[in-house]
Amino acid sequence: MSALAAGLAGDLGGALEAIVGPLNVRRPPPALARRFAAEGAAPGGEPAHLVQPGSPSEVAEILLLAGRTGAAVIPVGNGTRAAPAQRNPGALIGRPRVFVDSRRMCHVLHLDETSLVVHVQAGLTALALERIVAPRGLSLGDFPPQVLGSTIGGLLSVRTPGKSSPRHGFIEEAVLGVSAVLADGRTVHTRVAPRRASGPDLARALCGSEGTLGFLTAAVLRLYRRPEARFLAAHALPSFEDALAAVRLALREEAAPAALRVYDAAEARAHLGDEVCPPGRDEQAILVVATAGPTDLAACDRDLVASAAAAMGGTQLDEKLAEVWWRRRTGQERGSTLPVPMIQVTASPKRQPAVYRAVRVACAGLGVGLRAHASRFEADGAVLFFTLMDGAGQALAGEPLEAARAMTEAAASAAGAVLLGSENHDLDPYARDLRRGLDPKGILNPGL
Repeated sequence: MSALAAGLAGDLGGALEAIVGPLNVRRPPPALARRFAAEGAAPGGEPAHLVQPGSPSEVAEILLLAGRTGAAVIPVGNGTRAAPAQRNPGALIGRPRVFVDSRRMCHVLHLDETSLVVHVQAGLTALALERIVAPRGLSLGDFPPQVLGSTIGGLLSVRTPGKSSPRHGFIEEAVLGVSAVLADGRTVHTRVAPRRASGPDLARALCGSEGTLGFLTAAVLRLYRRPEARFLAAHALPSFEDALAAVRLALREEAAPAALRVYDAAEARAHLGDEVCPPGRDEQAILVVATAGPTDLAACDRDLVASAAAAMGGTQLDEKLAEVWWRRRTGQERGSTLPVPMIQVTASPKRQPAVYRAVRVACAGLGVGLRAHASRFEADGAVLFFTLMDGAGQALAGEPLEAARAMTEAAASAAGAVLLGSENHDLDPYARDLRRGLDPKGILNPGL
């Protein structure tokens, strides 16, 4: 760091206060600072500041200041998602850190109820946006409620399959355009136009970039009419594989449910009660489904799923089971507190049964109990969640968990699954070139 840069870094807090005002600069919470601590840092660590800009122009000034001082700029949301693991923590050594919280930029800039389009700042949470558009009969779509607590910027920036629904696809598919500030302070606005007329789309690169290519400040999103009707149903299938086949058949028939979930027997008992899979039916699986939209269309989707379940030997259960699942899914009712699944993998429809069987065999060989469910279904695949348990039915932890997880993850991978969070390193050279072109000084989330 040059003497000039060192001098600027020494008064970084004062410079930030001059940009956003003293009330909008403070020390970051200890937990946040620890997550981004640099390996090899001196005792006390490097200077760290949490700033809340109120406009894209203030974001631009912050990034320009970071470029002059060598500070690392790390976007943060409202803490609904754990920060991703730092793949390059050495890039933070000796550098001040500026955590940029966009939640002051929380306005709807324009709402077009005819075109079903909303232009919104990145600091507004998706849940707050839902509350604004709901009285107008509009919605972002049937996305899992747990992701709606994220800011729009955070929701679009992260890489996770949790932002999808069978009915509306991934949230990124609703993005018509974005505004972002690049590392050198330039502001870009991707063109809002039909895809066939817009040429190369930088928005697709910025979405999912974890704040490494630019700082999102606003987005233009597609909205949907709130559903006229919603139907819930539950089905018992002879096996987990049969339930997966039923989902595959329904989606192949172009059913577009609002939500789907498949539980194996152990998971169904944990979530829906012991009576749902009586003793002696340990191979059974439960399929729960919600369909929504115009009444006739929602009923058609419900019937397509029911027909697919029947074709795979399923029987329809009391609708109340599906109501319990839906109330808990949407936060209307609290169920028992269950451990977070230890293994999350995605697999194509063809490979899902083999992945499930491989994990079961691995657990049986280790003497480990298993609960499993599948959700986030789409035409190309789904996510399978596995919870590992000891002989007393308690979630594994510590060294036993790490040993069992390594074996079961290896079994899942050998069967064709892809672990969530894994990356295609063949593309690393291209990603690095793009990142160097947009951020030559490496100030944007350099630890990633």
